[in-house]
Amino acid sequence: MGYFGPMDDIIDQLKNLNLTDKEARVYLTLLELGPSTPYKISKRSRLKRPTAYVIAEELVEKGLVIQVTGEKKKLYMARSPEAYFEEAEEKLWNAKQILPELKALQRKTSEKPNILYFEGVEGIKQAYDYRLKEFHNKEIVGFFAKATEVDSELSEKVFFPWNEYKKDHNIDIRAFTPDDTSLQEYNRFFTSKSGEGKIFARFLPNNLYTADTSFEMFDWGVRVVIMESKQALIIESEKLAHAMKEVFELLWTRTEGEYDKPSNIELK
Repeated sequence: MGYFGPMDDIIDQLKNLNLTDKEARVYLTLLELGPSTPYKISKRSRLKRPTAYVIAEELVEKGLVIQVTGEKKKLYMARSPEAYFEEAEEKLWNAKQILPELKALQRKTSEKPNILYFEGVEGIKQAYDYRLKEFHNKEIVGFFAKATEVDSELSEKVFFPWNEYKKDHNIDIRAFTPDDTSLQEYNRFFTSKSGEGKIFARFLPNNLYTADTSFEMFDWGVRVVIMESKQALIIESEKLAHAMKEVFELLWTRTEGEYDKPSNIELK
């Protein structure tokens, strides 16, 4: 079965519901054909007959397909999308009822930091997408790196989109950053005021700060990005984040009124 255009979008959305590509294809086939044998499913979906049979049985277990009795052969029929979504929403609602208990268990284990490692451009993108919605309408503080080790792919796929996303979702940043010409292409993201969804920065001269690794602190952890090797770490630890934020605030207070304007970066 050749799906293109809008049908590809439907398959992608079904895959977001933890269906595989083949499971999505079989489910759509059954929606189109009605009650069908594995042979009819395989012919329409262009899957081998044994594969179509196995996938249909898996969809029965997942609740998207019903096995019905035909006159001679085993038939499979797709459940209506409405019925499936209603059931999924009910399961999600029921699961949310135990959220307080789950969070209580999480607090018990929060003494032990959880460390996640990411590598490459796609890995760093995953690090910035991790728990992304929890940053909305909040502030991140940190120490930013110069961009001499940041190539165009990393900028285009990760840092430019991230900075645009911050503006759209009211994510404020306060940070110390090198006063380095390599950051000129990021000049539109800097600001001299807080609360603009941009980077409210203090620009430190090269004799004080020349880091090529960034550290960002938020409520629940710390994100570290090593630019040269394209590696990222996320350390989920409220205590570590709190300690590093205290160091940041100490330095921020001590540098009040200093380093507000860069010498080597022309701001917009």
